[in-house]
Amino acid sequence: MSIRSKGRRKIIVDSQTYLWYVALDDESPYNILNIVSDDKSYILACPLQTEKEYIISKGRMFQAKKTNGRWNRYFLPFHIPEIITPKFVEQLILWSTKNTDAIPINGDVPV
Repeated sequence: MSIRSKGRRKIIVDSQTYLWYVALDDESPYNILNIVSDDKSYILACPLQTEKEYIISKGRMFQAKKTNGRWNRYFLPFHIPEIITPKFVEQLILWSTKNTDAIPINGDVPV
């Protein structure tokens, strides 16, 4: 099944194609930066303007490792800008695919 691309931006990072978009979350008051690889192995959600900056991994891979298939939350080691740019999206993708320093969140965080 393909990914709907209408209204979404495409970015290529390390020869891998991703679609990204910002949308209001259905279950919270937050806007979410959503990033999906074309093969759906990386599915990332980054809540914007939260007190604690973190990312949610929903895909089969995160930081070059297979995941348990659940939604896993990790603290971000960098600041989320107020305006989301392709440069920031690329930074987030590179950190989510290449690094191995993610700190899991245990406990409650919004979204």
